[in-house]
Amino acid sequence: MYRKLFTIGLACLMALSVMTVTHVADAQDKITGPWLWMIAPTAANEGGANSTDIDSLSEASGGDVTEDMIATNGANEGDVVGDLAWTLGEIADTGGNNVNDLVNEIGLGEGDVNDHSSYALITLESDSAQAGVDMKVGSDDSVKVWLNGEVVHTNAVNRGAGDFQDTFSVDLVAGDNLLLVKVSERGGGWSMFAGVDADVNAVFKPATPGVAGKITGPWLWVIAPTAANEGGANSTDIDSLAEASGGDVTEDMVATIGASEGDAVGDLNWTVGEIADTGGNNVNDLVNELGLGEGDVNDHSVYGLIILNAPEDQSGVPMKVGSDDSVKVWLNGEVVHTNAVNRGAGDFQDDFKVNLVAGPNVLLVKVSERGGGWSLFAGVGGVWDVLQDMFVSVEPTAKLFTTWGSLKAR
Repeated sequence: MYRKLFTIGLACLMALSVMTVTHVADAQDKITGPWLWMIAPTAANEGGANSTDIDSLSEASGGDVTEDMIATNGANEGDVVGDLAWTLGEIADTGGNNVNDLVNEIGLGEGDVNDHSSYALITLESDSAQAGVDMKVGSDDSVKVWLNGEVVHTNAVNRGAGDFQDTFSVDLVAGDNLLLVKVSERGGGWSMFAGVDADVNAVFKPATPGVAGKITGPWLWVIAPTAANEGGANSTDIDSLAEASGGDVTEDMVATIGASEGDAVGDLNWTVGEIADTGGNNVNDLVNELGLGEGDVNDHSVYGLIILNAPEDQSGVPMKVGSDDSVKVWLNGEVVHTNAVNRGAGDFQDDFKVNLVAGPNVLLVKVSERGGGWSLFAGVGGVWDVLQDMFVSVEPTAKLFTTWGSLKAR
């Protein structure tokens, strides 16, 4: 665990007087690892400050690997960048050359290595969200820090370091927080120190698999009309299921426990179907194919429901969607993405992160259509399987489960 420690004042009773002395000592621990390490060359005589904002990973890999990619998704031991592979190692918490010593120890370089950038990757596990906590770094020479894919600190400087030098504030999310630290070295010593004033556990975790493709199904589908000329962005937060069913079926209900093939919403039934992974009108094509509508269907919202079965809890999993027009996404009953927009789509457009739980995960995607093309694309990273022909959570809440039961009994 890495936390700032404070020494609180001691009270001393001496003779006839009382003297209280308070000492506050900044003893924040340095994270020694295990970090996952990579180094990449800079241009000759351009290490240090001049390479702070140069993506040396991209240059070494010919664009196959980028800083943003690693900062967002992580890396795995043995993954290659140029002629080198990501390698695990623990760094010393003292000394003005601890990066160079480590680079030699784990075989990423030999002797005095100059004009290179080091990249150190680790996961900070947090039991809860922690906002505005202090993070500290020290570096020889320049330093750049990413947390959960976002740059949180940059100091383009040529300097020596044997301890912390920079303090800045970061926000930790509950679960996994991916930390990437880059130190670019010009010459002489090469060192890095990093610590955070928070309740976290620093561990190496393999990279979360990214979005491999579009989920074509089988999904469970239904459509519901919007008000005239109010499809698309204006209906993003309108519960068209509730309006079509007179309140018997709601978005929250379906997003939480799912639905079953044949369940009614107004005059239509939930219907199983596979959607094409290309085209700017794949929803409209599907709606016609399944008999949910005819011709060019406008001013309607489509709902696609699918159950992803995950072998374990997975946090910070990348997800992508594309939509014509607006889109809203629920996972296990919680809204995880909303984009109230009127647009065309033939591929992914929006990127965000979700948390999968071990077992079934109820995924509901809504795309509201104003006019013209009507399309939907969705992909989820991580590790999971589609539960075939199953669209109801195995652990529904009692209230919602009873509601569905009463509807089916009518």
